[in-house]
Amino acid sequence: MANKVKAKRSPKKSASPRPRRGRATSSRISSKNQITIPVEVLREMSLKPGDRVQFHLDKSNRLVVTPIDSEWLKTLDEVLGSMSGMWDGFDLRKEREEWDSKYF
Repeated sequence: MANKVKAKRSPKKSASPRPRRGRATSSRISSKNQITIPVEVLREMSLKPGDRVQFHLDKSNRLVVTPIDSEWLKTLDEVLGSMSGMWDGFDLRKEREEWDSKYF
């Protein structure tokens, strides 16, 4: 009777993600001029689907990707939204005429 061979069990995955091997920090431009941001970069920058980023070139002609702080934009939208109706009944044309007659 042949000896039984035990299959090796793979080690349990840790909670923290491990870096991928290979092209982990590079990407290729698609025919639609799209790029895929490597998952390690997304995690490091805490970016999620739907987040906005800004692209610009530095003095060395390198591409710099900067996240746009969406929390700040949400706060600004809330503040500006709370001002809706503030100018109801305001006649800009009349205000301009008064300024023109008074100061010019």
